[in-house]
Amino acid sequence: MLDQYGRKIEYLRISVTQSCNLKCIYCDPEGENCSENWENNLSPEEIEKITRAMVKAGIKKVRITGGEPLVRRDVCDIISRISKIEGIEDISMTTNGVNLYRMAKELKEAGLQRLNISLDSLKEEKFRYITGGGDFKRTMEGIDLALKLGMTPVKINTVLIKGINDDEIDDIISLAKDKPIEVRFIELMPIGSYGEKNADKIIRNDDVIKARPHLKYLTRTDKGSPAIYYGIDCYKGKIGFISPMTHQFCGDCNRIRLTSDGKIRPCLGNNGEIDIKGMLDLEPEKFDEYIRKIIFEKPRGHNFGEEYSSSRKMNMIGG
Repeated sequence: MLDQYGRKIEYLRISVTQSCNLKCIYCDPEGENCSENWENNLSPEEIEKITRAMVKAGIKKVRITGGEPLVRRDVCDIISRISKIEGIEDISMTTNGVNLYRMAKELKEAGLQRLNISLDSLKEEKFRYITGGGDFKRTMEGIDLALKLGMTPVKINTVLIKGINDDEIDDIISLAKDKPIEVRFIELMPIGSYGEKNADKIIRNDDVIKARPHLKYLTRTDKGSPAIYYGIDCYKGKIGFISPMTHQFCGDCNRIRLTSDGKIRPCLGNNGEIDIKGMLDLEPEKFDEYIRKIIFEKPRGHNFGEEYSSSRKMNMIGG
């Protein structure tokens, strides 16, 4: 369906948990919000009900996020339920990849089609520092297994931070040379204390592109995607840039978010949320109508800027 600004909303991002098994420096380095009372999570049945109502309102794509979705034991049940909903055309997941090497096959069998995997460094010690203890080798095993299983294109998400991993840009780009990988560089956002306090560490994607004239712009095929893609001659994959700080792409945004504790957050960079968990007992027609109203009233754009402070850290929103 169309929202009040004429955007076609068809992409639902579902956070199934705020818990995580890492402590990334730009998300929650102290791990204060990386554990939770599991009783607050929406159940697989509740997620299915909300998703069905969303599909009636025009949702076609679903992404499972967290926290880290693979720490939730019933994540495959959730995926299986969603995959059986008529009208869903695409199911993907964003993960840090730590548990992927042992779960990829089960995830695919449940109906998962694609993966976005966080990878902020190719150097073991730096990877461990950025992620607060992540295992680089296990993460790479998971990436390789996903490729082997045909869960492509595998998308690699790298948050660039000045003075920390900007010396690895070209090495990370090279991941797309011989494999169907989409490397995507993401500008550091003011969500969480690190992003709010380190605006000087933001690397403009425009500067990354300008310094690499061999990158060739690729015409956009999905205007709802936040990434702008470039190709390199003889590369099997491609290079994407997500630039929320320097290029507002709200005019084409087609996404809406569901948090693990039952809040609908229509915009990542806007603190407005609606408690949907308390509405699950409504009659089906009234519940569907309520969902349509929320989608229609999605705000025009995000509030990222010097005065913006997010009410939730990224692991509590779902990316």
